[in-house]
Amino acid sequence: MLNMWRISWRNITKNKKRFFISLLGIILGISFVTSMLVADKTTNDVFNYYEQMYVANADYWILSDKHTLSEDSVSSVSTSSAVMETLLALDKQAFFELEGDKSLNQRSVRITGVNDQNSPLLKLPVIEGSLDNEGLVIPEVVANLLNKKVGDTIRFADLGEAKVSAIVEYTQLLASPSDWEGAESTSFRVMAPLDLLREWTGMDNELSYLRFQTNEDGQQLFQSLQKEFLHSNVYVQPVVADDQQSNDIGGLYTFFYLIAGLSMFISGFIVFNMIYTSVMERKKEFAIMKSFGYLQSSVSRLIFIDVILLALIGTAIGVPIGIWLGDMFMQTLLSVFEFDMVYTLNWKIPALTAVVIGILFPVVFSLFPIYNAGKTSVLLTLKKANQTHSSTRQHIIRAIVGVGLLSFVFIDHPVSYLAILASIILLFPLLLLGLSRIFKPILKIVFGYSGNMAARNLTQQLNRNANTSAILAVGIAVILLLSAVIETAPEGYENEIRNTYGGDLRVTSEAPWSNEDIATLRSYESVSNVEPFTEAKPITWETIDGKKRQFSIFAVDKEGPTLFEDPERDELYKELKKEPSILLGKRAFDEWGGDVGGYIHINAPSGVQQLKVIEVVNTSHYSGYVAFMDESYLNNEFGWANSFDMLLTLNDGYTGEQLRDQLWQDFSKHLSKVETVEEAIKSTTSALSGMNELILTMLVLIVGLASIGTANTLLMNTLERNSEIGTMRALGFTKQQVRKMIIGEGLLIGLSGVIGGIASGMILVYVTSQSKLLGGFISFQIPLGNIILALIAGVSLSLFASWISSTTASKINIISSLKEG
Repeated sequence: MLNMWRISWRNITKNKKRFFISLLGIILGISFVTSMLVADKTTNDVFNYYEQMYVANADYWILSDKHTLSEDSVSSVSTSSAVMETLLALDKQAFFELEGDKSLNQRSVRITGVNDQNSPLLKLPVIEGSLDNEGLVIPEVVANLLNKKVGDTIRFADLGEAKVSAIVEYTQLLASPSDWEGAESTSFRVMAPLDLLREWTGMDNELSYLRFQTNEDGQQLFQSLQKEFLHSNVYVQPVVADDQQSNDIGGLYTFFYLIAGLSMFISGFIVFNMIYTSVMERKKEFAIMKSFGYLQSSVSRLIFIDVILLALIGTAIGVPIGIWLGDMFMQTLLSVFEFDMVYTLNWKIPALTAVVIGILFPVVFSLFPIYNAGKTSVLLTLKKANQTHSSTRQHIIRAIVGVGLLSFVFIDHPVSYLAILASIILLFPLLLLGLSRIFKPILKIVFGYSGNMAARNLTQQLNRNANTSAILAVGIAVILLLSAVIETAPEGYENEIRNTYGGDLRVTSEAPWSNEDIATLRSYESVSNVEPFTEAKPITWETIDGKKRQFSIFAVDKEGPTLFEDPERDELYKELKKEPSILLGKRAFDEWGGDVGGYIHINAPSGVQQLKVIEVVNTSHYSGYVAFMDESYLNNEFGWANSFDMLLTLNDGYTGEQLRDQLWQDFSKHLSKVETVEEAIKSTTSALSGMNELILTMLVLIVGLASIGTANTLLMNTLERNSEIGTMRALGFTKQQVRKMIIGEGLLIGLSGVIGGIASGMILVYVTSQSKLLGGFISFQIPLGNIILALIAGVSLSLFASWISSTTASKINIISSLKEG
């Protein structure tokens, strides 16, 4: 057995340059796969970690639709035998007292007072200091921005001052902006002892919420509390780990696996080319082995060991590189989010998965060459009767199938994308022939007679050369589609947000808005309309398979602001009034897992309700992870009576920025947030802007990987034409002319791949823009910058790949090559 491994090592390293290029392709492919698996797993862990940190050990919490509740009204919870731990909390909006000209909006801060900073119902990852229940707990970003350390004093306008006792890592409870620009739309958050906050505010008996942990009798207590609070402003909810309203990362996972699959496909093609060519070169060797009694399985096993050996080496090198790349991806990905989250790289399971993939995928892509080696015919091989050139009939069949698959551009279905990519590969021989004729005069001018020879030589291994070019085209097409989506998505998001935001500003208060407050808002010269915006939150519900989830429910009415898009919107308003029913946003509907017409179970403030889902609608609010209910039903039967938000529509010529300072001055005692529609758009699209840089990096890496395939193909073409090149040299061809010929071939392959990729990418972008699912969201827009980058990277890397092969061709020994011929 050891001898077989030695023979395999000798065979795969016989041509060191081809071995190195093929190995490099496997290394890069498995590196990309590993990095994507690591990034996927780590990203998932990051958000799970912060979800669990938010939940801590709490099972339930008691809240109020009036923002605060009396501590006396929930005193029975603390004394219940079913309750193991409790946490009392009070939220109060305030303002930092700072030197300089910072606006009220920038200085706004939400102070959360808790009765025990060390409670098991809280998870505060301390960086510096201690949770002593005497001072302030602030997140690291606030400490850095205010230049505060443990022991320093922070002052709050019209309240008081306190020393910093602990600085903590990012946590949802204390999520704060990291710069003053972000503070324009997001308040800072700090934590203080409950008694101290009550002393400052005089809210001695008030709470914003009470969290508690229960024993096995917790469900009974939950049900009894629902009955107890049935006709009050207090309600109880399970504490659920679900942050999908603030984190929509499903698209990231799709991106991960698309890039991983694409890189593995390209690497697999490189492996296939090498193994298949090696089998063709060793046909006579296999025939002799079989004539001496070797079985078909023995010959196939020999090639199988070649592949396994190559896969093991590539995996051993590629996986560690992939782990490092995964770390780089995580830093890039998390930088696009608004808050500074920390992570621990989860690489062990992804690395093991990548090892399995790294060993299996070269074998899968080599199954045909392995089988072909075992089926070698002794008589035909020894007679040299086997032909390697493709027949005209094969080209015709390939073209017909390719045209048929290309017709999928007119079919609006996800399978169309796979059909189009397959058609690209099948039609590439025709494209390569056409472009070689078009560029032949140019090659002749640039390379002389060597250019003519380069164009002619492409037809000798047309399918192999076309497949190589097609792989480059597929990589470019997919990346261009992704970049077009990233570039045009902000425009689609902007349209969706403007159409469903409900106004120009959303003004949030700590307490329900009074009639006097609403009159003041309407008195502003810049304001044309003021509408209450009722959001019931947090509301827990169950998916079809019984998992607990949490979202917001908005009140809607035909005469109220437009919060969702649907062609039958007026009819939906009528349907909502007929019976207890609900509309689900797209992401909430997908998470629920049911069908329109089915019933969803929701923990309403008035108790558990079963509501009919009458439709799924599009909305920008929380990226579609929301629900909508008739306003009168939400206020009465559902049990949510108050509005903490107002939607303001401005007169022409006015902007939200002009009104912001006035709002903070007039309502500073209870105002907690002022958000303009422009800030909502920026918050949603900022992550996409950061993703574009990652897309550009992926474009270069995928083109680079495909160019390795080009180098591999050219090298194999050169070695197969060893005697032909020797004859050319004997007839007077110089080394320089041979080099130009190989470079010309590589340039044609690379240029065809780039042109085909750009054309295919535009087809995919067009199909996406016309899709009913995404047509109104993604517009047909040419990503010109990425096209230029693809052209430069594709041509330059193809030239570099062909230069590598040309050095081999120029060193061919004339005498030995003529002897072989």
